[in-house]
Amino acid sequence: MRHLARVSLLISFLMGTLASAGFGPCSAAPKKDYFTDDELDLIRDAQELALRAPVYFKLAERRLIFLGLMQQNEKEKEKERKEQQRRLKEQQKAGTAPSTRKPPEDPMAYLADFTRSELLRGYIQAIEEVMTNIDDAYGRKLDVRNPLEDLEKFLRETMPLVEKFQPKNDSERAAMDDAMDKAKEALSSTKEALGVVPKTEKKRR
Repeated sequence: MRHLARVSLLISFLMGTLASAGFGPCSAAPKKDYFTDDELDLIRDAQELALRAPVYFKLAERRLIFLGLMQQNEKEKEKERKEQQRRLKEQQKAGTAPSTRKPPEDPMAYLADFTRSELLRGYIQAIEEVMTNIDDAYGRKLDVRNPLEDLEKFLRETMPLVEKFQPKNDSERAAMDDAMDKAKEALSSTKEALGVVPKTEKKRR
């Protein structure tokens, strides 16, 4: 029980740090959302932590790809297109999308509506939201070991990419610095949490 309490404190500490910088739910200032309505629908559809965390990782990776910091092979592009086609058909069937709408040629073209700074802040928001969801799941006494491992892996793989970002103005430099700071804080806290959360015996699907 002491170990579990310590993990909760670690995650809460991280969220407090993010909030103090204006990225967390405790911030007094209104929080700007760096996800689109369609992306928020994707997040809402993924109810369980095991499903929701990968959605956030995907949304963050899309932003890194759009910024030219991450590569996407043809197989991954085709998977994105098929997923978007499937989702559009579901929306049309439910009457939430016009029957005449066609999926875009480029599934990530919508990200052009964001500035480069906003894309980086979307990356930050994804990290913050995963931590919030892990904290919530832990509070409900659910297993958080695998999501913590996935977050640690995601941060290790994407931080070197963000570090290669070439800012063109002060706004972009500030966004890059914030992204690196938040990723480092998240990685540090996640590693500490992994040190005390017992490994799960359940096999991943």
